[in-house]
Amino acid sequence: MAMRYAKEKGAKVFTVCNTNGSTIPRESDAVLYTHAGPEIAVASTKAFETQLIAMYLMGLHLGRIRGTISASLMAEIENELSELPAKVEQVLETVEPLRELTRKFSKSTSMLFLGRHVGYPTALEGALKLKELAYMHAEGFAGGELKHGPIALIDSGTPVVAIMPAAGSLLAEKMASNIQEVKARGAVIIAIADSPLAAADHLVRIPTTHEFLQPVLSVVPLQVIAYEMAIARGNDVDQPRNLAKSVTVE
Repeated sequence: MAMRYAKEKGAKVFTVCNTNGSTIPRESDAVLYTHAGPEIAVASTKAFETQLIAMYLMGLHLGRIRGTISASLMAEIENELSELPAKVEQVLETVEPLRELTRKFSKSTSMLFLGRHVGYPTALEGALKLKELAYMHAEGFAGGELKHGPIALIDSGTPVVAIMPAAGSLLAEKMASNIQEVKARGAVIIAIADSPLAAADHLVRIPTTHEFLQPVLSVVPLQVIAYEMAIARGNDVDQPRNLAKSVTVE
């Protein structure tokens, strides 16, 4: 209905979709299919990843035709994009300790996710997956907002997932400060990072990539956390309660 309203107002509609022939692509002016293959589970994982890539490609294309991105940066990001499949495989090959760790928090009542820049929407996605699959309270916060209220939620033993910006950046220093703040209040820190982090209680290493593309890699451990937490709590991962693959109400 939102799309139809936009069209009524004269907007052009460009759709990113995984399913050939579904309603929205049929009614759109243009469509980019992600070709992720059938997504059996209700909670989206690989479809989410391919949607990210599609939006990167659209952004790069618009940057090229509008002249707002340099040829050198374009080439750098395109090269990094081509390396992402192997890097995702690398993350998946090293998450077994994370699976075991997640099961230790199965009795927790809440889990918080912190991120900055592109890590903030990644944190929101991690929290959403945990809500959908584990049926537990989870919230994603921007690191810069931590002292404006969310830090009141931190208690001794609260698991906090920190999505670290690229190593060496100013934002990485700020996130490290956030980690120290919550750790001082008793939180258990699970850091998703591309380099060692002494302040973390548990470190999940991801390969280095361009900072804009980091969500493609950092979201994978978050999906693993949600999956393992659901299994540990005895939930049906593929069919979460109260959710449906096709939503037909506004």
